[in-house]
Amino acid sequence: MGEIQMDFVKDWQEEILKDIKKEGIQIPNDIRTDSLIIKYFTYLRKKGTGQPYHIHKSKEFKCPSELKYGLNQIIYILEYGGDISPYLSKQVDELENDGMFNDWGVLHFHLGKEMEKNNKYVKRTGPLLFVYFKENNAYLINIYKHGDWTKKEVLQIMYDNWPELIEPFIMKEVQGLSTSFTEKEHQELRKSGVATIMELKNRKGNNVVIMPPGLGITTSRDALIDVRNYDYEVDKIHSLEDLIKREISLIKDLMQKESIEIPEKFIFCLARNQGKWYIKEKNTNLILEYY
Repeated sequence: MGEIQMDFVKDWQEEILKDIKKEGIQIPNDIRTDSLIIKYFTYLRKKGTGQPYHIHKSKEFKCPSELKYGLNQIIYILEYGGDISPYLSKQVDELENDGMFNDWGVLHFHLGKEMEKNNKYVKRTGPLLFVYFKENNAYLINIYKHGDWTKKEVLQIMYDNWPELIEPFIMKEVQGLSTSFTEKEHQELRKSGVATIMELKNRKGNNVVIMPPGLGITTSRDALIDVRNYDYEVDKIHSLEDLIKREISLIKDLMQKESIEIPEKFIFCLARNQGKWYIKEKNTNLILEYY
């Protein structure tokens, strides 16, 4: 068997980096490529796909009259589909960690009426709309002030109104916690990259212990779900490299059938065209479809 050269992970990373640059994202200095792509995955989840959502409001939901215009604009976009990014934090384009979103999966929106001069974001507001997304549903929890990132009430309202959102994260084998952290302590732990379990009350008034409903954070303060998604993609790509090595004889047979001269050294790369991925052998330009 001739020598085989390939680095599909690097090829894949380079394609994702192109996407990041097209988005106009401010790339932090001295950031590792894997960390950058993980943060980009988080960015994509926050921006959403523009799909329409079914809207659900908690029974506790109250919005000050001066913010109702901005709220109604957000609800309209969510309900009928569209770009919600003008209402997000400006830090989204800087790939800054959003502790509450990374940890709990709860996203916050500004409720401004008018666009700022740059026409990219609405004017910032102190009060914020907290929303939890699952599939094609948007759960409007309530209006909170800036800084309420670890307010336990947020999760309690979710549990009281939509128990099905919290139940998958209940640690049924744990009856209670010997130590409960204050919201300020929770915030400090989150800043240090520590995922924290916490207690809520069920409808009977009993304590239940839950894991973070956003799956929590890693020591780098990235969202665990996006770290897992990155690892999943890399594992899948490594499996593809292994497949190429195992099936090189079949690839040679294909070349012979196509009257392609078999090279002494195979140089495979993973490439993309119009959203579709494929494998190319550079010496012969042989194309193998992937997905």
